[in-house]
Amino acid sequence: MITIALTLAAVSCINSAPPEDCTAWDTIEKSGIHFRVETMQIDSGWGYAVFVDEKRLILQRYIPVVEGFHHFETQCDALHCGKLVINKLINNEMPPAVTRQDLIDLNILKQ
Repeated sequence: MITIALTLAAVSCINSAPPEDCTAWDTIEKSGIHFRVETMQIDSGWGYAVFVDEKRLILQRYIPVVEGFHHFETQCDALHCGKLVINKLINNEMPPAVTRQDLIDLNILKQ
């Protein structure tokens, strides 16, 4: 019963802002290393993959830290979250974990 309540609370926090104009991928180059995030449509939502020098490092089909299996609502949300992960990799944050506060800061979750 508690799990159901937490899942419903998490789902109700997902931001329903209108999508921005985003591309399907973005690249960042730092110290000769090429990072790329690509978005992908999954069912009725979005996910992303992070590549380092053309090798897929991360495949994120669901919103991290949200209980249950919830896709990003917009392509932009997935892209922004993927870019955050790349920035964490560049800054040597290992693992490059996304926090609930990160998602709030990205306007993917409401507070």
